[in-house]
Amino acid sequence: MQLTDRLFRTDEWRTVPNAITAVRLLLLPVFVVLIVGQHYWSSMVVIAIVFVTDFLDGFIARRTGTTSELGKWLDPVADRLTVIVVVLAFALGGLVHWLTFVLLLLPDVLLTSYALVVLRGASFPVSWIGKVRTALIFVGLLLLLVGYAFVSQWRGTDQAGLDQAGQTMVVVSAAVLYLGLVGHWIAAVVYARALVRQHRGLREQRRTA
Repeated sequence: MQLTDRLFRTDEWRTVPNAITAVRLLLLPVFVVLIVGQHYWSSMVVIAIVFVTDFLDGFIARRTGTTSELGKWLDPVADRLTVIVVVLAFALGGLVHWLTFVLLLLPDVLLTSYALVVLRGASFPVSWIGKVRTALIFVGLLLLLVGYAFVSQWRGTDQAGLDQAGQTMVVVSAAVLYLGLVGHWIAAVVYARALVRQHRGLREQRRTA
């Protein structure tokens, strides 16, 4: 099925899992505005909802038997877009270095371009390393956000312990985040090999057709 067919089939958008994924994507601009405005506590609520829906859409699809071609394509794309937009917000807000954003963006741009242009919207394969990578990045970002929320609220007050706890959380979260970044590149290699295999399979089908 072509990518355009998946995107414009309204019956597939009406399924609960795909609707949840759509809500997750709609919350991303809200998160960016909150981070840039340094509303860290409010942004934590939004990102918590985003993270929960990331798990919920796939869980509901499997339990209710409402998996779809659109969902198979949309869920991993939404995962990547979520990570990219969240890290972009952190970079815009000065919470992470811009190099972190570039290192996260580059493999996704290359893989997505290959899938869309060469394979005409082929589904991304799902691997355990990709799930672990996403979990590490999400946990690292959430801890980083909590750390900055503590620091911004209690720095310069008589709550020195809470300020120190926030600074410690920032350091720990950075370690988790960059571990996830390493996993991100490992997962990119795994996905690239799988997409190349798909491409070879399609070429073989065309030759024998």
